[in-house]
Amino acid sequence: MSCATASTVVLKFGSSVLRAAASLPIAVAEIYRHYREGERVIAVVSAFEGVTDALWAEARSLAEEPDSATLAALVSTGEIASAAQLTLALHRAGVSAEVVDPREVDLTAAGDRGNAMLIGLRVDQVNARLAQTSVLVVPGFFAKSPEGGLTLLGRGGSDLTALYLADALRSRCILLKD
Repeated sequence: MSCATASTVVLKFGSSVLRAAASLPIAVAEIYRHYREGERVIAVVSAFEGVTDALWAEARSLAEEPDSATLAALVSTGEIASAAQLTLALHRAGVSAEVVDPREVDLTAAGDRGNAMLIGLRVDQVNARLAQTSVLVVPGFFAKSPEGGLTLLGRGGSDLTALYLADALRSRCILLKD
């Protein structure tokens, strides 16, 4: 099946599956299974278990009420790190994959910067990336704010990211849970 006609599946890996870097082979095996079947894969990842809570606590230890833009910038690093580590693990397994920052494809959310709602995505940009590589790894939980910078999607935000991408791309979505 060529990339142009391949179906796309969105796989979401939460912290109950990706507890730590030692859990990466589980995600690699699941992604590879779909890739081997000729599907294009978008893997949406949460931060590793406990990382988001630790980052929130760190922010609150530095400022009683951190501003939402700065808090979003800090907390999103958990998802960014797990996405990068998963991509490296895929490369090690011989799977061509690319990390895609949600802002690079104009995944946009509006509203309260700590609990925003997704409102837009450049599907053409996602498809252009999928034409270059069959596996994209997207950190969940945050998006681009219309005012600039980052905005968080609130608890369950990585699930929301995966479901939104799947709907926009008219593809299947599988939320992988423990």
